Amino acid sequence: MAAEATYGENAVTTSVETVEKMCLEKEHASEYDVEITDDEQKALEEAAKNFMAANSDETIAELAVDEDMVKTFLELETYDVKMKDAIEAKADVKLDEKEYQQMSFSYASAKVSGDDLSDDDIKKNKENLQKFYDKVKEDPAADFNTLGDEISEDMTATTGTCPTYEEGDDSAANGTTYPDEVRTALRKLDEGALNEEIIKTDSVWYVVRLDSKNDKTATESKKESLTNTKKDDFYNDTTDGWKKKADIKEEKKLIKKIKITDNHSFTIQTPTPTPDPDATATPEAEDTADSTEADVTETPEATETPAADTTEEAEATETPAAEDAEKDSTDAAEDESADENAEAEATATPEAEK
Repeated sequence: MAAEATYGENAVTTSVETVEKMCLEKEHASEYDVEITDDEQKALEEAAKNFMAANSDETIAELAVDEDMVKTFLELETYDVKMKDAIEAKADVKLDEKEYQQMSFSYASAKVSGDDLSDDDIKKNKENLQKFYDKVKEDPAADFNTLGDEISEDMTATTGTCPTYEEGDDSAANGTTYPDEVRTALRKLDEGALNEEIIKTDSVWYVVRLDSKNDKTATESKKESLTNTKKDDFYNDTTDGWKKKADIKEEKKLIKKIKITDNHSFTIQTPTPTPDPDATATPEAEDTADSTEADVTETPEATETPAADTTEEAEATETPAAEDAEKDSTDAAEDESADENAEAEATATPEAEK
């Protein structure tokens, strides 16, 4: 049985894959009219210089990078940001309102089982919820929160939202937050109507009232979330397609020399350059004076720029990409966490630690 990969090994793999993706994005940039302006290029050069100046010789040696490698990685990151926007702009997102419409409701609930409850607690919770239900029947427009406080400080009485239609009810969160019995009952109610009976599940009892079949705020939020998800899917499908067609060769032996551990740590601070306002390239922003702790143990070989072959020979025939491969360790790592940022360094890209 194969041994499970360690966190460090996974981080290296993720970093290399990210660098490969960024190299491919640069290679396809002209297809989306994406380029780095002269002002942005100057900002990247300044950021690379600032990075080198902000770190000791010992740290730079540990990261195994030079100024050109830092600049190359920052450039790839800039392409990454710009290309994501450009690719997603071409996504043809179509949604049916049944996928995102959200209804809002008021509810009160009480636990009726659990190791933390005695028989007396359960009896009291059931009695309080019944009392709550009876009072709401007398005043259907009552404020659930206020009424709940009047009956018991321990009672949960508040408002919530969930999908109006079953077509949009595909999120695990919906099922764990509000059980099927509650969502099904709400869909049968008219606005302002109280469910005719207490909804009883094995562990919790509910009193529910439908307030609106289409909560504007919740609906718009869900629509935006779904739209962004579909754009992300389109972006990932596009870049994954490029990767499948690309002839990428990885120097496995060289990549294997990259070690990410917690044997020692260092802090890297990089001043944020000021690029052109329109430059969506925020690599430097990530490099900003945020102290990123990188836990990296790096083999000297990792400093070898030839490692560049490691990452990319894909359509992105850029040799720098190779160096970025190592740097990428940081980029991918950065997305995962500060530690992963350190990994970036491991791959020969300090600024990835941003």
